[in-house]
Amino acid sequence: MTPRMHLPVVFSLGLLGCGSATPVVAAPDASTPASDGAVLDAPAVDAPTGDAPAGDVDFARGVRGRRYCEVLAGAISGPTVQLDVYNTYGLNECPDAAWRALDVAALRTELGVPVVVLNGPRYWTIDAFESAAVQDPTVRSLGGIPMRVAGRIEVPLAVAAAGSAPYTERTVRRDSTVRFAGGGRVYELIDPMDRVYVMQSYTVQREAQTEASLSELGARLQLPSGWRFRTRVLTEDLRVVAEGGLATVSTDDVGNTYQRSQQRP
Repeated sequence: MTPRMHLPVVFSLGLLGCGSATPVVAAPDASTPASDGAVLDAPAVDAPTGDAPAGDVDFARGVRGRRYCEVLAGAISGPTVQLDVYNTYGLNECPDAAWRALDVAALRTELGVPVVVLNGPRYWTIDAFESAAVQDPTVRSLGGIPMRVAGRIEVPLAVAAAGSAPYTERTVRRDSTVRFAGGGRVYELIDPMDRVYVMQSYTVQREAQTEASLSELGARLQLPSGWRFRTRVLTEDLRVVAEGGLATVSTDDVGNTYQRSQQRP
């Protein structure tokens, strides 16, 4: 991976309204079980789970279907939660046994932080990153899983404490452009004001999903009044841009993540 090509983090947690099975925001002495934030009985899906050398990953194509996981680690600072987002993408595909073995309390001690959130496994539904940037390319092993800091975020404490509300907008600081290739399928939410949100990743944290099953996702969602789900095959490339360094994101009630697009229905 070249120094300038890096990962735009898709935040998929309750902290940002992007979906997480068990978001954890806790002080070091909080009586939080060691399994908090871990993948809870997530069923396996037919997707690659073996390690993939970084050199085998092309950020400019071939992203769709790749598996990744994140560890968000940081601290509460005044009215905000400041987090480093460690991501596996480009290093490995988040080996299942190692991921399930991660212990939040042990990670707090290892990283010297009071806040740790586990997010994953997830699978990309985008085709390419056209611009983005890893905040720190240094590879670090967390519980035996190589990761690096793909992004840093600052979340208002009130938002973090409120947890994840599906179909609710959140604004994330991010400078990225992602591409969905013409001829490929996209999965979209449309809100009552006809704003379109394009799925960027799906999760297996709450129920078994594959990309093939996403075509029937609309029948499983508990959509609020005025919201719609659609899936379609693109006739040309679709680019979704975080304009001015800000991305507007949301989730469905399964925990899949979406970013608002400039397109209209």
